[in-house]
Amino acid sequence: MLYPKSDFVGLEGVHHLAAGGETPMLKSHFDAMAQFAADKALGMPGRERFFAVRLRAAQQLAAMMSVDSGDIAFVGSSSAGINQVTHALQWQSGDEVVVVDDEYPSGRYAFVWLRRFGVSVVMPAYHPNPDDELAAIIASLTPRTKLVYVSHVSTRTGRRIDINALADAVHAVGAHLIVDATHSLGIVPVNASNIDFVVCSGYKWLLGTHLGILMWNRALVDQIHPPVGWRSAKPTLAPDAYELHLDAARTEVGNPNFIDLYILDNALRYMNQVSIADREIHALLLGETLYDMFESLGHQPITPRDVRHRAGNICVATDRSAEIVREALVHSLVIWGDHDLLRIRCSVHGYVTVDDVTAACKIFRTLL
Repeated sequence: MLYPKSDFVGLEGVHHLAAGGETPMLKSHFDAMAQFAADKALGMPGRERFFAVRLRAAQQLAAMMSVDSGDIAFVGSSSAGINQVTHALQWQSGDEVVVVDDEYPSGRYAFVWLRRFGVSVVMPAYHPNPDDELAAIIASLTPRTKLVYVSHVSTRTGRRIDINALADAVHAVGAHLIVDATHSLGIVPVNASNIDFVVCSGYKWLLGTHLGILMWNRALVDQIHPPVGWRSAKPTLAPDAYELHLDAARTEVGNPNFIDLYILDNALRYMNQVSIADREIHALLLGETLYDMFESLGHQPITPRDVRHRAGNICVATDRSAEIVREALVHSLVIWGDHDLLRIRCSVHGYVTVDDVTAACKIFRTLL
């Protein structure tokens, strides 16, 4: 255990392995929300404090991804971030986009929407071996490829793919790469210095709430032209003109959700008391125990065993996912599963203990 369970709401007497769906709230988040409420009452000085917190959160995220703090923006969700990137690029008939056929729907749907502009959607097939999947994506690249979307860690299978090797191949054909780091940022290292765009949800491994993070790597992509709102730009003398912000703030069409930023800032400061290397080791070691347990019960995980190819999630295919989740709750075991993806998912965050995993293994021997 890296983080005391007593620091969280609702973990007393519970074995919580559902970080890939929702993480519990930190008790200190209530202090962060109280500070937001106090600052909100101050008028303009309070607004200045809002943006100071936004900057602090951006700086922490930038350090985690090895990019500049000006590359970080905050939007409504990771799905909103994907759409901002999709709409920010200039499309022509004949352009191609690449996305694996089992990718997160927000990426697939946004790309299919582009067909109205004559853009072709190339969907290489999911492969259980991440190296083979990476090779399939790279084989799909052509001089017409404009954008590739990939999850660093798959929401369905828990596999981790080599995003930096993919970035090299994508850039070699003159295309851009957008990485969804929702299931990696905060639990395993994410070096985005060679990645064009990153999106991430704040409410999972980052211990925050429901906001979206968008990283635009300005060192790699010098210009984007997203849909704009008042927050995206500075006014000019002409009422029908504006000047876009030079940094990623141009993707924030309005105020970011400041109360979520107060919570995220608190969460990041809390998490950074433990190194990302220690968080990764913790997740991989306890994940190995879960992996062995599922195999011993005759349920081969769809997550790769190789530590290079997994992060905090261990996933098992089943058509009884919703039933198993309900039955697990009876035994005070919190896991994630749904009918759509036909799998259950166990997630190891820093508050998960050896005892939690041991108990989970005993419970699963009953449920499976």
